Amino acid sequence: MSYRGRFAPSPTGDLHFGSLLAALVSFLQARKHGGDWLVRIEDIDETRTIPGADQKILQTLAAFGMHSDEPVMYQTDPQRQAVYQQALAQLTTQQLTYPCTCTRKQLAGSSVYPGTCRNQPSKANKPHSIRVKTQNQSYTFDDLFQGVQIQNLATQSGDFNIKRKDGLFCYMLAVVLDDADQRISEVVRGIDIMDSTARQMYLIELLGLTQPSYAHFPVVVDTHNQKLSKQNHAKPVTHEDPMSTTSVALELLGMTPPTAAKKTQSSLLDWAIKQWQPERLRGITELRY
Repeated sequence: MSYRGRFAPSPTGDLHFGSLLAALVSFLQARKHGGDWLVRIEDIDETRTIPGADQKILQTLAAFGMHSDEPVMYQTDPQRQAVYQQALAQLTTQQLTYPCTCTRKQLAGSSVYPGTCRNQPSKANKPHSIRVKTQNQSYTFDDLFQGVQIQNLATQSGDFNIKRKDGLFCYMLAVVLDDADQRISEVVRGIDIMDSTARQMYLIELLGLTQPSYAHFPVVVDTHNQKLSKQNHAKPVTHEDPMSTTSVALELLGMTPPTAAKKTQSSLLDWAIKQWQPERLRGITELRY
């Protein structure tokens, strides 16, 4: 199968430097393999979506010379919602799901779901989420950046939600179906999402989908050792000087662009693709910005 990668931002605000780096890493990895690079807007949580943020994200990517090779996918598209519903119905038919009426207050302090509603009679007439049943099962994957990882569902999450009480589908279900339908061969994303991998591998297995490979690159932190994120009020990336910003990003990734490569944004990206060596990030968990 030919290489297919993706960048999947949530439209909850403008791109900051950390998310731009995520786009750049996935873009370089796809282009180095001579593959396709796709953009997906992960707007599954409509309660957090900021109107117009998706277009600002796409405009920023374009200003930095990165364009999706196929039409941008949106999780709120009715066709995608139908796909999620069909998968939920499949899991339910296999008796792998159950309604859960537990509140956040009831589960406060529990990192692993204790199986409360799994062991009680159905309360489907009350507001409820839908959880998928898990087993004491471990998953192993050889991460491109972080090496061999072993994750156990029983100790990391227990049964987990795939549909919320408010009727919205959960990211965990949507992302595996989106990756499968877009034929993503390698999932390139930040190490802060790595602990969700076993749950996604489990759903992929249950749904009979093809397992991609994984590459979790280091998280970008500031001088106070805080992750660059919207929650931590990271500043939006500006369009004024994309080459300077890209050069800083490349230096964080272990590359020093020569002056000749900085004539245009296009020539800078071409140089970076040729010089891209992901093994430089092997075993690194943080990049200080």
